[in-house]
Amino acid sequence: MSFKATNEELVEFKGNKRGIVINVKRKASFEEIRQCIIDKIETSIGFFNGAKIYSINYNHLSDVELLRLKEDITSRFDIEFIEEEIKIPYAYHDTKYVNNMRSGENVEFEGDVVVMGDMKPGCQVMATGSAVVMGNISPGAKVIAYGNVVVMGKVEGFIHAGSKGNKNAYIVANNLNPMVLKIANYIAEAPEEEYSPSDDINPEIAFTNNETIVIENYLPKKINR
Repeated sequence: MSFKATNEELVEFKGNKRGIVINVKRKASFEEIRQCIIDKIETSIGFFNGAKIYSINYNHLSDVELLRLKEDITSRFDIEFIEEEIKIPYAYHDTKYVNNMRSGENVEFEGDVVVMGDMKPGCQVMATGSAVVMGNISPGAKVIAYGNVVVMGKVEGFIHAGSKGNKNAYIVANNLNPMVLKIANYIAEAPEEEYSPSDDINPEIAFTNNETIVIENYLPKKINR
């Protein structure tokens, strides 16, 4: 079974016994790929309601962009992603993996950066792509990325997504409690009297809307970009 592609040169929808397969066939901007997929679903909303997406095959998206695409789809439509929905891409976006960061260490990279542990005070990451931190960002540590920033632990340092004015960037963390958070040219700063770090897991997402930064619980059905 095969569906008519949304822009045959860019995105192709197919189906098998496990669910829908989406193939991203050529290089394009994230917004172009995202809009192409959304348009296809909207034009056949009756068919896609309650559908299951098994796999997205892609060479031209980073992992964090794929995460954003997945959340955008599930927040807009009654569509479920089942196991193995994400296939590992071929090497297209350069990615730098950093195993251990010493206090005061700086990492600058043209592409995506993945920090495999905690960022200690004085550490700094600068990425022209997106950044993923598998641990905590300590006070005095700093992450700056042109794309998105995803943190699996606690954020207490400085975090800036969408540097160079990228208003479409976002920040996701399991414990988002920085002294300063910045997206594009917008800044959110916690008042000292309200700054109370905790170890509780409370996933949140920060993004821009109407010229300000919005922070919400990280629940897909509540995300409305």
